Amino acid sequence: MNDTTYLLDDALSHLAKIADIQKQMDDRAAWDARPVAERQEQEKLLRQYEGQVRGDLDLGTESLRLLKLFAGEAQEPFLTPEIVDRLAAMLDMNLSMLAGPRCQELKVREPEKLNFRPKELLSDVLAIFLELGPRSEFQYAVAKDGRSYSKDLFDRAMRIARKTAIKTDVELREIVQLVEKVEVIKAAEEEDDAMGEIPDDFLDPLTYEIMRDPVRLPSSKTVVDRSTIKQHYLSDATDPFNRVPLRWEDIVDAADVKEQIEAFLAERKAKRLAAKGASE
Repeated sequence: MNDTTYLLDDALSHLAKIADIQKQMDDRAAWDARPVAERQEQEKLLRQYEGQVRGDLDLGTESLRLLKLFAGEAQEPFLTPEIVDRLAAMLDMNLSMLAGPRCQELKVREPEKLNFRPKELLSDVLAIFLELGPRSEFQYAVAKDGRSYSKDLFDRAMRIARKTAIKTDVELREIVQLVEKVEVIKAAEEEDDAMGEIPDDFLDPLTYEIMRDPVRLPSSKTVVDRSTIKQHYLSDATDPFNRVPLRWEDIVDAADVKEQIEAFLAERKAKRLAAKGASE
């Protein structure tokens, strides 16, 4: 997944640079008026970017197809807390590049020579949304992505998909259903935010998000969310708060903190429902 993220992000960013240089070259009068050395430097950069894009898209497209295949065969690995948020953010970001307002920046001459097939890329990205869309873990992860996700983005993507016939009407309705569920989740979370501050003891000290599955680290005794420490542990088997070596089996559930958080959330939900009832 990391390879897919890097390769596609790098390819799409360089495509925008290629499009910019080609646009400059299209203005023949202005281009010919530039110093020879400057034109040669831009042409050298153009060839460099084209080679970079071809390589990135050759590997990135195949990586995305494998991701689509795996998501269809075995969803559970993609829905773990340490993976699902990153996956949703990656898919949203690529959807934004392919269908968002900036997609016009990717229009280059002879895209096939660069291995750039935007309809196929968009189809594969949407296919992964379709595979994982029915799962609540994925819906919450998409809703959490404040960087790239928006309902307008998905509306644009669906218009393109319908116009280019890369997705059926049934598939497009399934995407609509996903977006509707994500919007409901976002609305509920916004209502939660409006209810006031969350106690610091209930927030993960690394992500500053409310903990859903708190655990206690053996050395520092710090309480963090299981997904947070698991993601850290994958690359660094130490306690992030004191750098002492950490064994996964020594991490214990913080049941006391979890009970407090659940009680806090239940109380806040009751207050929200009461306030909603009073206003109706």
